[in-house]
Amino acid sequence: MNRAEFLRRAGAGAAGLALAASAPRRTAATAQARRPNILLIMTDDQPHYTIENMTFLQRRLIAAGTRFDNAYVATPVCGPARGSVLTGKWSHNTGLESTDGAWRDLVDSGELVGNVAARLKAVGYSCHLTGKFTNDLTNDDWVCPGFDSWWAQLEDLNDPDFLYFSEGGAGRREMPRNSTEAGNETMVAAKYTEDFVRSRKDTPWFACFWPHAPHGPYYPLGRYAEAHKDDKPPTPFGEPERDLSDKAPLVRQSARFSPAAEEEMMQEYRGKLREVEEVDDGVKRLVTALEETDQLGHTWIFFITDNGYQHGEHYLDKKLWPYEESCRTPLVVRGPGVPAGSVSKQLVSQIDLLPTICEIAGADASGVDGRSILPTLRDPGAPTREFLLIEAEGRGWSSVRMRRRNRARTGYDNLLFVKWRDGFEEVYDYDDDPRMYEGHFDTPREQRHADVLRERLDAMRAAAGDAYRALERS
Repeated sequence: MNRAEFLRRAGAGAAGLALAASAPRRTAATAQARRPNILLIMTDDQPHYTIENMTFLQRRLIAAGTRFDNAYVATPVCGPARGSVLTGKWSHNTGLESTDGAWRDLVDSGELVGNVAARLKAVGYSCHLTGKFTNDLTNDDWVCPGFDSWWAQLEDLNDPDFLYFSEGGAGRREMPRNSTEAGNETMVAAKYTEDFVRSRKDTPWFACFWPHAPHGPYYPLGRYAEAHKDDKPPTPFGEPERDLSDKAPLVRQSARFSPAAEEEMMQEYRGKLREVEEVDDGVKRLVTALEETDQLGHTWIFFITDNGYQHGEHYLDKKLWPYEESCRTPLVVRGPGVPAGSVSKQLVSQIDLLPTICEIAGADASGVDGRSILPTLRDPGAPTREFLLIEAEGRGWSSVRMRRRNRARTGYDNLLFVKWRDGFEEVYDYDDDPRMYEGHFDTPREQRHADVLRERLDAMRAAAGDAYRALERS
């Protein structure tokens, strides 16, 4: 399929995806004329591998779309990551580097004038958000530019007794938090998104379903409260012989070795799984609404998280670390013309969401750092980038992920290079050291690419737009 044909099918919503048998069928002329809908689902603090516990997502989105196995967050912490999703830019170009005060920083940055919703609204889309917009949002009469339907959670997001929110910027409201669907933050947010989807079946829309789950503390639906009691992550706790000499000083200082720490992290993981289950229920609710309103065939669905989470890997907890558990994100895309059941190994980033969504909608995508992934969705084997930045300047490190054809053209050199503010360096070879236990420049492949990785990372940290994208390729 060539690019023109792929985009025609994307815009028309005529990929032949199954619709509910009872749904009223539109005429071919109507389907051809309308632009596609776009649903962006973004969870909070979800380890990439936990999508294996989402049975509905597996069956209806992954089996019917493309899964990206090398998708990464821009910055592995909530506030900056959400800023990058909204703007399509790196934190070093927006100044959004902290979760504390994230909402005020985002407003003061001036970047929201070009956020993804504002761009889509300019070409006639109705734009909606439910859930967690970003951290430290307390202003109950504020609505993000571009959104004409708004149900945003307000601080305190972690209150055990109440959910606080603003609907349409009409003041602070609250509802009791409990273990039923009527008092569960994920299902309440799913209901508001469902109502929006059902009420806009005749106009193109962009909807953000951004549940706070599975962020702790954990208040799962009652039906999942006793689930996953003995589950453990598929990733190993710690490192062999407790040797962290290859890791930066901050990693060694933050490591938690005790059995009590391990048990605490396992309980945290089980709490996440319980809330991942309810997110899956929310996704099911929305897909069902799309089927029942005859919209699924012309709706793009993106599933992603803002950042990952450590559950004892390298003896670390929480996030903001340069390792896979913090930095990888699940990314699943289902939409018109997207190959069903396909897997892409290409490097992709959260900053690619805005230009991709804008290309689908026919909106302006200028002035961003990301690149559209539509070529990869058309052909999962199509080349995109060979180098990808990940940064956490607030924590004191930045990294470059490399996936480049080897000299023999028989495979790929897969490396991660991390540089800390104090000058400490780590490098990992995904083929020889997939668990990232040995961070020294030991292998011939690591040594051969050392200078390239250092130079590329230094240049990427200061680049923007076309200049940045040029650095992603040799």
